Amino acid sequence: MMRRRRSDELPRFAEETEAPSFRFRRRYAYYLVAFIFVCWVLYPSRTTSRKNSDVLQINWPDYAYSLYATDSAALCHAVLLLDALARFGSRADRVLFYPDHWDTSIESAKDRDSQLLNLARDTYNAKLHPVKPLQVAGRTKGEWEWDETVTKLMAFSLEYYDRVIALDSDMTLLASLDELFLLPPTPMAMPRAYWTDSKPWPLSTMLMVIKPSLDEFEAFKQRMQSGGDSALVKAHRFDMEIVNERFEESALVLPHRPYALRTAEFRRHDHADYLGNANETWDADKVYKEAKLIQFSDWPLPPPWIMWPQKGVEEMQPDCGGSHEGSCAERRIWKGLYDDFRHRRRDICKLLSVPAPDWDSIKERRHPENATETGPAAPHLTEGAVPSHAVSPSS
Repeated sequence: MMRRRRSDELPRFAEETEAPSFRFRRRYAYYLVAFIFVCWVLYPSRTTSRKNSDVLQINWPDYAYSLYATDSAALCHAVLLLDALARFGSRADRVLFYPDHWDTSIESAKDRDSQLLNLARDTYNAKLHPVKPLQVAGRTKGEWEWDETVTKLMAFSLEYYDRVIALDSDMTLLASLDELFLLPPTPMAMPRAYWTDSKPWPLSTMLMVIKPSLDEFEAFKQRMQSGGDSALVKAHRFDMEIVNERFEESALVLPHRPYALRTAEFRRHDHADYLGNANETWDADKVYKEAKLIQFSDWPLPPPWIMWPQKGVEEMQPDCGGSHEGSCAERRIWKGLYDDFRHRRRDICKLLSVPAPDWDSIKERRHPENATETGPAAPHLTEGAVPSHAVSPSS
């Protein structure tokens, strides 16, 4: 008789198990794949973070734009530049020098200077610096000529900044200039006055990137005290003369394209000097779009804050290749620059254009092409209505 086996005596199925060495290899393979995946995911963000940290290392309060005003017209134009800097998102400080006999106490609705100083300070965050404007006298016998545009050299006194960009006021800013603060170290960087006849072209003071220095500032003041050539003083070019004497051979030269375009370029027929390439074809729209700033200079036509004599516009506007009929890119851009300036002057400064002078009398006067003439004071805009002639193309 067969004995039944107990359950614990029956054969059992034993599971096949992996070898320890295989389990070890597969586990570390998983770790390796996971590590590669994490690196792949994190690498772009780490690169972006590094780039952002480079940007954040720029301490913008160490840099500043320097503007100046010696009369009411120039004050408005400085405010227009402040407005442009704000629109373009400039992160540097803004400094405005103005005559110390002005104040910020608004005494009446017609106290436009005080209103504009408050606007500069409160809306555009400008640091106001009341100063006695710098002057230089022409070395002439009899009647003396005086020039206060040398006040722009006050920018050298801002020694607590690492670098300062000093701008003239008779211009339109078309783009941010903040990249100029990051130029290689140099005491001065300027574009050349490509429109002059002399070669090499002198440096232009319409845009100066300065390493501020009180020693340099005092040297300029001493040079001014001895007076200047009467023709240079009358043409408001003495500042250009003494800056070239000091920095002509040591300045870092900025390309005038795109940092020194003038409205007169759109009236010229030969653009080789501006283009810098005899083989390049002039394209007015391209030149305008690439420009960072444009200075108004169309003597004897009055500057943009003075209304245009109709005969003067007809004679001085771009001739569209010899045709005085119709329009062209040069004429459209040229007139547009003046119209834009007048509209911003009206809307921001609340100032109307100065009445037009007699064209026959001003075009006969001997006067350098690049001189700035402020003319009489502009009427204030105190009412909501604006006379149409104040900003029309012929005004």
